[in-house]
Parts: sequence; C-alpha cells; structure tokens
Amino acid sequence: MKAFIFGGTGLIGYHTSLELIKRGHEVHSIGLTTLPKNSKFVKMTNYTQGNIEELSNGEIMKLIQGVDWLLYACSTNALEIVKAPADEYYKVHNVMTTERILRLARDANVKKVVLVSNAYEYFNTTLSNLRLEKWHPYIKATLEQENVARRFNTTSMNVIILQPAQIWGVMPQRKPLHYESIMEMYRSNNFATFKGSIPVITVKQVAQAVCGAFENIKHGETIPIAGDNLTYKHINEVIMQGLNMKPYVPYINSFLYKISEGRRKKVNKKLGLEAGIDAVKIMDFKNQNAYIDPKIATKQLGVQKDDVEKAIIDTVKQVMDYAKLHKQL
Repeated sequence: MKAFIFGGTGLIGYHTSLELIKRGHEVHSIGLTTLPKNSKFVKMTNYTQGNIEELSNGEIMKLIQGVDWLLYACSTNALEIVKAPADEYYKVHNVMTTERILRLARDANVKKVVLVSNAYEYFNTTLSNLRLEKWHPYIKATLEQENVARRFNTTSMNVIILQPAQIWGVMPQRKPLHYESIMEMYRSNNFATFKGSIPVITVKQVAQAVCGAFENIKHGETIPIAGDNLTYKHINEVIMQGLNMKPYVPYINSFLYKISEGRRKKVNKKLGLEAGIDAVKIMDFKNQNAYIDPKIATKQLGVQKDDVEKAIIDTVKQVMDYAKLHKQL
C-alpha cells in the first residue's frame, strides 16, 4: 500500500516510516526538518520538507494523490508554554489543521487515516471526575480534535484514533522527547515525583500500532495503547540509572509544589503566556493509578513486547549527548 505521513521527521513519523518500509509498503512524507537530498531516509520515504499550515490545499492534494493510507502525527506538544489564550493556540494548530487535512484526504479518496492522539482523552472518560478537559487547554483541544476526526469516519474512509500515553525512544540527530524535563531534573538534582502511575510505551511499539491499524483494523475505532504501566517513582529511578546516579526518588511535597507552580503560573500570566497542561491541576491525575491494558495493543494491533526501561535509558543518554553537543550542560 501507499502511505503518506504528516510529521514524517518527528519521532513517531520516523519510526513508523521505517516500520512501514520493513513491511513492504511505499512511504511518502512531509515534515518541518530540512534533510540532505541524498540522505537514505529522504530516498526511502520520498520526503518533502514543508510546513503544512503554509501549503495551499492544491499543494497538499498533489502530495496525497493516490495515497491509500494517511498518518497524522504532527500535533503540537502538550507541554508547550504558548501565547494566551492557549485554548485558541491549540484549536488553530491541532483542531483546525486536522480538520483541513482530513477533508483533503477525503477528497483525495484516501482509504484509511490514523490519528495519533493522547491517552489523556482515554482518562478524560475513565477518570471523568477529574474533568481534565476543563482545566487543561491541550486536553480540551485534543478532545475536540478527536471528535472532528470521528466526523470524517465513513465507509469509504476509515479513521482510527490511537491514544498512547508516555512515549519513550530516540531517533538520530534530533532533540529527544522529554529533553526539558530530564534536564531540569539533572540541573536541579531534584527527582521528586508523584504518587501515581502512568501507561508507558516505546516509540517502536507506537509505530507497530500504527501499522497494525492500517493493516488490520477494518473500520473506524478509538484504541488506547500501552506497552507497560509504571509508577512515576520507578520511571524517575530508571532516569537516574541512565544518568549513572544512585536512585533516590522521594515523593513531591504537594503543598510546596502548589506554591512553586502557582508562582510560575502567575509569572506566565503577566507575560501573556499560558501552559497547555496546568501544572497544579495535573497533580490530581498524576497521583492516580492510571492504567491501560497492554493486551489491547497486542491483540488488536499486533504490538510486540519491548523493553521500555531500555528506551527510557536510551532517551536519557541522548538527552545528555544533545546537551553536550549544544553546550547546554
């Protein structure tokens, strides 16, 4: 099959490209990163550099003409601090852009679309008492993004939504995911953590899930995916292991944390900025035992077992290498 990836040089797009090629599919992609024209990745994926928000409908239609499958994996980061109001920022860049791309995909007769969303939306239902969409602009917009995507699900174009939680893994020559949070821990020597747990998954498993959705899912569906479930404490212990430090991870002092993050929020407000995730309110979620059954991804999408702890350590090591290379240590 012929697949097209929006976000081709992002972490998910990169690994999904490799997995699709390994399975014998033809891959085309677009991303923001400029790559050497003679690079192996460019040749393998028929890569185009560009910003989809700046391309005309006609230019995008030309890119996806004749495509069977489409992956949309280029939503903005949940942890961004953006110009207020954050609701508007995420609506423009996540919701409206997704709607535009899916409309063009429908007009181009694409057969199947996979949207990589976020497990926050799964927990917005299973932990509904927390009202995640009320307090967090990113989660509110992602919920709207999913609802928009579902409206395009028809018998002629299936739309499958994947909801991974915390993703770990690396790709060559790119700033790693979790870079800022790991560097903040390292610089402050503060590895205190929340009392709850979170589903985790390697990026290789996410790529397998996307390919499984393309190959095996016959109709529109929303699927939460996880490779394992770990406590925040254990995750931070593994991070410390990757830093060659003796693990010592106390629990966060909630009172002091709320004061600290409340001050940071006030500073951002004065600067006209707002976070996608409210750091104080998200405590209520992170002190819960949030859980996704890994068997869902295995049975429905053919996701194979992977070493999440190794992926965390690989990420930590690349964070440090990146920091040294860019003289940020």
